[in-house]
Amino acid sequence: MIFDSLVYVCFLPLTVLVQRLTTRRLRWMVLLAASLVFYAWWNVFLTALIVLVTLLSYGAGLLVEKTGSKAGKRWILLLTLTCLLGILGYFKYFNMLAELIHVMNPAEILLPVGISFYTFQAISYVVDVYRGELPAQRHLGYYGLYLSFFPQLVAGPIERAGSLIPQLQRGTLADRTDIRAGVRLLLTGYFRKIIGADLAAPFVNAVYGMQSPDGSAVAAATVLFALQIYCDFSGYSEIAAGSARLLGIRLMPNFCRPYAASNIRDFWRRWHISLTVWFTDYVYIPLGGNRRGLLRQMAAASLVFALCGLWHGAQWSFVIWGVLHGVYLNIHTLWRRYRRNAPGGRGEGLWGRLLTLAAVDFAWIFFRAGSVSRAFHLIDCLVTPWHLTRGVSQLMTAAPRGTSWLVLFGLFSAVTLTVAGLLGQQEERKLPPAAWAGLLLAVLMGILIRMDSGMVNAFIYFQF
Repeated sequence: MIFDSLVYVCFLPLTVLVQRLTTRRLRWMVLLAASLVFYAWWNVFLTALIVLVTLLSYGAGLLVEKTGSKAGKRWILLLTLTCLLGILGYFKYFNMLAELIHVMNPAEILLPVGISFYTFQAISYVVDVYRGELPAQRHLGYYGLYLSFFPQLVAGPIERAGSLIPQLQRGTLADRTDIRAGVRLLLTGYFRKIIGADLAAPFVNAVYGMQSPDGSAVAAATVLFALQIYCDFSGYSEIAAGSARLLGIRLMPNFCRPYAASNIRDFWRRWHISLTVWFTDYVYIPLGGNRRGLLRQMAAASLVFALCGLWHGAQWSFVIWGVLHGVYLNIHTLWRRYRRNAPGGRGEGLWGRLLTLAAVDFAWIFFRAGSVSRAFHLIDCLVTPWHLTRGVSQLMTAAPRGTSWLVLFGLFSAVTLTVAGLLGQQEERKLPPAAWAGLLLAVLMGILIRMDSGMVNAFIYFQF
């Protein structure tokens, strides 16, 4: 079941209605049943996997809390992490390893949807209990709902047990403010997905799939992919947050205008915030963070971003994407130290924002290309002399249902960027009636365009 399907449009209000008709004591059961149905819609057999992860981490939390010795707690934690990461590694990276050593057909292992997200939530829970920051959850139903809560199950945000479980236990219903905020988040989320992401996808797919695209077409397609992935993932996050608000649950914001970042560190405070915070708390800080000297800090940052790239998928191009961001961050760390020591050093202004945007866009080539060789081929096209007429022709050839959609797409892209910049994920912001009408009209028009052109694009982060 995907968010932009007719099935989900019927499923969500039905779940909200049943929840509101149920007594407070039983509302968690309604949400847990709905979450299992939501996940089983993809593959009913893989539902057993999330049940296994739930039981494993739930039991580990209880054992860690009951064990008196520090050594015993540490061994339980290490064993649990080994099991959880082993499950994640088997399903996500066994194909990659098997392909390298020619053991089996890589297509034989099916990647469970959302496994990276609910596994990371399970890990954070066990580690928090081990650190004494969170009491072990004794109610299996609430803990199972924490891992499988359907709005954020497939692609986050990666919630902490200390934030989400108390809300699930209270069982409060959405009030008028929640409903207003939830509808706004749903509307802007669908706007980003249908108008921004889905209308950009045909151009990106066409150019990145060409044998010899012109450098100007590669540059344009890369910028469009930056728009596509932002609107796609932030759109998903807003739909998830909006769905949760209608159920009386508040999820953490996952984006905050990342392309307005003044430097790469600022970018990662704004992009996929829940993943950044997770890696910071459970990998970067335990490795020493910025407390053990410059070299240790840079080494930790490099490792974290390499792991971040690997987390996104079993492709070396993802790893290079992560390594590039690690290099960016280390260069910025050195620059900050130099600027602090240099007399009269200038702050980061417009040039810092433009440089950050260019660096992020360049790294997206590796993220989108699908393979390292393909990425370097596109970069080679990018640095060869451009023929603008040829590049424009290649882009217009990619336009769905003729070149008229190209003009329409340009208009809607401008509107998307404007709305993305003005609204963000501030669900409490009040919109004037004209803005509501404009968003609704744009979404309806985008649906008509999708129906007419036959464009169907799954959420990008569903594959992670």
